[in-house]
Amino acid sequence: MEQRRYERRNGAVCWTGCIVAVLLSSVASAQLRYSISEGIDEGIVVGNIAKDLGLDKSTLASRKYRVVSSGADPLFHVNPNDGILYVSRTIDREEVCAQSSTCLINLKTLLENPLEVHYVGVEVLDVNDHSPIFPEKEKQLEISESVLPGARFQLKPSRDRDSGHFSVQQYKLSQNDHFRLEVRDKGEDGKIPILVLQKLLDREAAVSHSLVLTALDGGKPPKSGDMNILVNVLDVNDNTPIFSKDIYSVMLNENAPIGTTVIQVNATDLDDGQNGEVVYSFGNSVSNTLFTLFDINQSTGEITVNGLIDYEEKDKYEIEIQASDKGFAPLTTEKSVIIKIVDVNDNAPEIEITSFSSSIPEDSRPGTTVALISVNDLDSGLNGKVICSIGEDVPFALSPSLQDKMYSLVTKMPLDREKRDKYELTIVAKDSGQPALSSEKTIHVVVSDVNDNSPEFSLSPYTFYVTEANEPGTSVFSVKALDRDENDNAVISYHIFRGGSEENKLTTFLNINSENGDILALKSFDFEMLKTFQFQVVATDSGTPSLRSNVTVNVFILDQNDNAPVILYPVSSNGSAKGVEEIPRNVNAGHLVTKVRAYDADIGYNGWLLFSLQEVTDHTLFGLDRYTGQIRTLRSLTETDEAEHKLVILVKDNGNVSLSATATVIVQVVEPKEAFAASDVKSAAKHEEGKDVTLYLMITLGSVSMLFLISIIVLIAMQCSKTTEYTSKYLQDTNYDGTLCHSIQYRSGDKRYMLVGPRMSIGSTIVPGSHANTLVLPDRRIASEEVRHIKTSFLFAGILFSNMEQRGCEARRARRRWIGYVIAVLLWSVTSAQLRYSISEEVKEGTVVGNIANDLGLDKITLKDRKYRIVSSAVEPLFHVDQNNGILYVSRKIDREEVCELSSTCLINLKTVLENPLEVHYVGVEVVDINDHSPSFTEKEKTLEISESVLPGVRIPLKASRDPDGGLFSVQQYKLSTNDHFRLEVKDKGEDGKIPILIVQRSLDREAARSHSLVLTALDGGKPPKSGDMNILVNVLDVNDNVPVFTKDVYSVMLDENAPVGTTVIQVNATDLDDGPNGEVVYSFSNSVSHRLLNIFDINPSTGEIIVKDNIDYEEKDRYEIEIQASDKGLAPLATQKSVIIKIVDVNDNAPDIEVTSFSSSIPEDSRPGTTVALISVNDLDSGLNGKVICSISENVPFVLTPSLQDKMYSLLTKSPLDRENQSHYIVTVVAKDCGQPSLSSEMTISVVVSDVNDNSPEFSQSPYTFYVTEGNDPGVSVFSVKTFDRDENSNAEVSYHILRGGSEENKLASFLNINTDNGDILALKSFDFEMLKTFQFHVVATDSGTPSLSSNVTVNVFILDQNDNAPVILYPVTSNGSAEGVEEIPRNVNAGHLVTKVRAYDADIGYNGWLLFSLQEVTDHTLFGLDRYTGQIRTLRSFTETDEAEHKLVILVKDNGNVSLSATATVIVKVVEPKEAFAASDVKSAAKDEEGNDVTFYLMLTLGSVSVLFLISIVVLIAMQCSKSTDYTSKYLQETNYDGTLCHSIQYRSGDKRYMLVGPRMSIGSTIVPGSHANTLVLPDRRRASGEVRAINTYNITIAGLQ
Repeated sequence: MEQRRYERRNGAVCWTGCIVAVLLSSVASAQLRYSISEGIDEGIVVGNIAKDLGLDKSTLASRKYRVVSSGADPLFHVNPNDGILYVSRTIDREEVCAQSSTCLINLKTLLENPLEVHYVGVEVLDVNDHSPIFPEKEKQLEISESVLPGARFQLKPSRDRDSGHFSVQQYKLSQNDHFRLEVRDKGEDGKIPILVLQKLLDREAAVSHSLVLTALDGGKPPKSGDMNILVNVLDVNDNTPIFSKDIYSVMLNENAPIGTTVIQVNATDLDDGQNGEVVYSFGNSVSNTLFTLFDINQSTGEITVNGLIDYEEKDKYEIEIQASDKGFAPLTTEKSVIIKIVDVNDNAPEIEITSFSSSIPEDSRPGTTVALISVNDLDSGLNGKVICSIGEDVPFALSPSLQDKMYSLVTKMPLDREKRDKYELTIVAKDSGQPALSSEKTIHVVVSDVNDNSPEFSLSPYTFYVTEANEPGTSVFSVKALDRDENDNAVISYHIFRGGSEENKLTTFLNINSENGDILALKSFDFEMLKTFQFQVVATDSGTPSLRSNVTVNVFILDQNDNAPVILYPVSSNGSAKGVEEIPRNVNAGHLVTKVRAYDADIGYNGWLLFSLQEVTDHTLFGLDRYTGQIRTLRSLTETDEAEHKLVILVKDNGNVSLSATATVIVQVVEPKEAFAASDVKSAAKHEEGKDVTLYLMITLGSVSMLFLISIIVLIAMQCSKTTEYTSKYLQDTNYDGTLCHSIQYRSGDKRYMLVGPRMSIGSTIVPGSHANTLVLPDRRIASEEVRHIKTSFLFAGILFSNMEQRGCEARRARRRWIGYVIAVLLWSVTSAQLRYSISEEVKEGTVVGNIANDLGLDKITLKDRKYRIVSSAVEPLFHVDQNNGILYVSRKIDREEVCELSSTCLINLKTVLENPLEVHYVGVEVVDINDHSPSFTEKEKTLEISESVLPGVRIPLKASRDPDGGLFSVQQYKLSTNDHFRLEVKDKGEDGKIPILIVQRSLDREAARSHSLVLTALDGGKPPKSGDMNILVNVLDVNDNVPVFTKDVYSVMLDENAPVGTTVIQVNATDLDDGPNGEVVYSFSNSVSHRLLNIFDINPSTGEIIVKDNIDYEEKDRYEIEIQASDKGLAPLATQKSVIIKIVDVNDNAPDIEVTSFSSSIPEDSRPGTTVALISVNDLDSGLNGKVICSISENVPFVLTPSLQDKMYSLLTKSPLDRENQSHYIVTVVAKDCGQPSLSSEMTISVVVSDVNDNSPEFSQSPYTFYVTEGNDPGVSVFSVKTFDRDENSNAEVSYHILRGGSEENKLASFLNINTDNGDILALKSFDFEMLKTFQFHVVATDSGTPSLSSNVTVNVFILDQNDNAPVILYPVTSNGSAEGVEEIPRNVNAGHLVTKVRAYDADIGYNGWLLFSLQEVTDHTLFGLDRYTGQIRTLRSFTETDEAEHKLVILVKDNGNVSLSATATVIVKVVEPKEAFAASDVKSAAKDEEGNDVTFYLMLTLGSVSVLFLISIVVLIAMQCSKSTDYTSKYLQETNYDGTLCHSIQYRSGDKRYMLVGPRMSIGSTIVPGSHANTLVLPDRRRASGEVRAINTYNITIAGLQ
């Protein structure tokens, strides 16, 4: 035990190591598979491995491509030049793979430098050159005919030297009726044929059976081998009578005479003597009714008529006939005889109109029922099948009803009374007999009118022209509409559609005669106010529901000349058309004095104005343009012309009766200087006025902007402060779009009031004394069921009522339409309802069954008028209905057995009909049976004799029990007393009841029990059920029927390998319950045991002891399964097989062998972790744990061993990155250790060299580099240098340099640089200019010479140092030609320190090189002017005197501060002028500034206008948003969300502890009327305060006035 525990622990450790090794692996980089046939010649090409794996053929030889094999004589080799795999020698598949179904040879191919392994599988295909062979050519079996079907007889298998697909694949048994073949696959032991008895053997039919068993392999064509099997049958009495036909069926005419032969059945029995004599009788399941109709001859099997055959009573009979032999244990067979009764056609169909609607509306949908037709034919079958039809030229069709022989006359297409209003229908009923009989019936259907035509206007749209200033109240135009319906449906009324849009508001000035469509204008139209408009007229008929149509009326107003011209200019301050114009006396002819402007509101000729001089002092002096109104001089003015002239201009239009206006122009003639003076005065006044206007405009602009901002802030604050708590959940109108259709709710104390329209809240009550406009709503938000009041003003009710009336009418029409659709759907099927009642049989006459009218929801008042009745063809109906109350009564006593005979459910279907309109309802009355009889058998005891050889499943019919009751109270079930050998099955024969059948469910054993006593019980469905019993005695006849039985279910044993010959392995034991020779057991190996096992093991026939016969080798096979057979010595031996499993135990006696099949002595340092270094093959001749080998290496090396895909193969892989610079050589020791007890191990040492690769990039000595270069350097000279070093060796460390040149702006500068690729010296190809470029950067790339090469880059920053190479540049003064010279004028009276001018200069250099100093190089008077050294400002040193010259020249020198300074000069001419000239110049500048001031005024006015417009637009938009927004105080009771009336928003404000709200028609929920506020102030509870603070809501009086 200790040793075993140790072995288990060691085995667990080994298995853990193996699993870890498998998880760490994969050496295979590719997998190929080829196939060849066995026996092919040496040198045959298997496949091109290099091509299939995508290997480079040029490197195969250098990488030593080869097949790695441990065999001395390998089967394959690969050509290292082209990578083709060849066969090395002839391959015998049976030698290589023995009996394996698939012969797959796995090859390992190897490439070195770097190490690469590929696995290739070569499948050796078998050649079919052997046939299957049986060990015996003939085999004899003796089987008793009492052996049950399913008995199995194992045969010896066939052997085939081929393997796989060409080994034995299947067995075939020659065609026979008694045996079938079953094949058991034993894996390596092949397929075992088993002969299975599938049908009872009959010695009387055949004394023996010759069979041929054929074994076939998988070849094409297959090869085969045969074995002859002779089965000798031992006789027993086992044949039952057999009927000569499978089905007996006969046709019999109804009313056939008594004694007529119906059919003769015949059965034969192959047994001899009495066992072969057959007796005929009716089966036990045949009912007493059939005994009265038919009889059978016991000897001949002839069935004759014994009573009256009536087809109408039953058209088919199925009689169970029983044929029994006269043996000691009689065997019986049953067969059904089907007798079909043939009907004779002798009755014509009868048509009955059970319900009929003579008038049908024209809007009836297709499928509407017009009449219900009942068709009856006393015949049956085809003779009773009736087909009803009507003409195809009518819009009606006949459709079968739910009830048999019932038809519905329905509409099949829409009806149109306007096209046809009456139909005459002929219904033809015809049966299918030979010859066919038919009958006809005619009905008349009248189509009644419905309102299905809308009024149609004569024109659409209408266009009318109306002259303005029409007379109010008179008809201006008229519309007409027609309706194709008749009577009230064609009476049309007109009205104008008045909606809430702007155009429809004009319809308030129109009225229409509702009867004739004349339209009156209630006011005069003014073309100038309204030129055109349109509205809609609606025409509605008087039908129910009414139909309407509308038409658009376009009205155009015609203009009249009713507006006199209006003078626009001249206009005096008091509004009169008078003006004064001044002109100089020296103007020439054609001078424009002024222009008279006028306007006429009319259009066309009525608005075309002409100008004329009505009065003028001198016609030769002034002229007037007739069309433009321009007044011009006709000549030059003279000294004699008056100084003032009056002109009266007449302006008139071109209307039929023209209208006119006059304007007066006073022309004053002035001297030119006065005109200029006046012009100066006006200019000065305008200047002053312009200043004032500018100031006022700025003030106004600021005020408007401030108001604009304040209004925006206030409105935003109001929006943010609104509360949304005032919601309601009672009023439900969500889409009502009339005026003032919403509600106003408020609170007072414990009441809540709400102003509503004609629609009232759900769950509301009228408040007494409130004039029907106050509602009380239960407040569902208060637990104490607080009640609030809702009050409505009369104004709201009046306005809402008209809109609600209209919408209510539309809703009613929609409801009527839906009701019509539902009725049409319901009438599509005749059946509109279904009821079912139940009563007990034998109830008294007049018993109430049920109230049909109540259950169907019928109006009892109309039942009699609608002739409510039961439709029945019976002479004496069972039920009747009372037309006064709709109650169903029993008409006479009902006997269930008489009405329904033996039916399980007795259901009587009644059809009830109402007329006007036609309505049919079906009612079912179930007659419930009473349980008053018990089941009874015809025999109290029954004796049966059954041989124990009878097979399970044999059926023995018994006579059925009878119960006079029916349905649930008839025989419902049978029960058999508890036993192990028999079970009961019940066959439901429908009307013939349930037949009990005794079935053998377990083979009988006479040795165990000679007889069996059973009790059969029949039960009905009563509660509690009633029952009847029958005793059954079964006597068992003996046969040999017991097979040997092994004492164990499983036999399993462990056996050490190399056990000595004669060692006992195991002993099996089996027993047989039979006596004598039938109970003696003999042991043997079964036929499925192979010859190999027969050579290794042997068995004692008497004791069942299995012993070792030959050497046991675990490596050859570790497990054996042997089939042992135990047989008795009976005349027909019975046998049983059992498998014995022998497991071989291995011994560890072989140490592992290590072989390095492939090795790379040098590995690059850049090899990735997992790179294969060597391939190691480990082999251990042992098996199991003894043969499980674990390989390992030391842990201080960067390598790891992983299992390969191939068994016992390992790969030496890198487990971490290698670095040659750290370590270039490793010694690896491989240890292989098996898992045996004790374990054995071996070692091998491998030397691995790490080769260098280019894995180090060049490294710069600095990063980044910074260099300073002085501008103006010499081109082509080295300016700086960069250096790198590389840690690699040889060519991998050789570095070359280059400058990175890209497309960026910085890299473009690199084109002026060059670098020495060997030493990194950088040369400048051009001189640098600090003023053009101060700094730049570029990148230098260093690349080594490795493969692939590595590189690194560094940024080089270059700074250019400035040199003084730029002279100062004069910026001011500068003349137009570019010279540095300027002229400055100063007044003579300036004081000392006066700034004359400033010289401005610039130097492109920086620092001291760009620092400029100013000095006077030349000046006419050094005492007069001074120059600032640093700023260049020229100022006066003293005041001017009279003796100073009027012009002075100053030359200014500007120089920088460079080491070698550079300079420039500027000349300034200073002119001294008198003060008045300076003032003139100042005036000129003032005038310019005045012009600028005028521009400022213009811009200020433009800005002010823009801000004002923005302000107005924002106010209008915000008001519109407020009006169109659904306020937050929405109600859960009134859900109107789209109200678009006036004053629909609210404004809230606070005063003290109150909150006020300015509201329109919509008011807040939970508010109360403030006393003394004229019903326009509401108080809202402030829900934002815990103390219940209340705010007040105030509404302007004008709001209420507008609502009134």
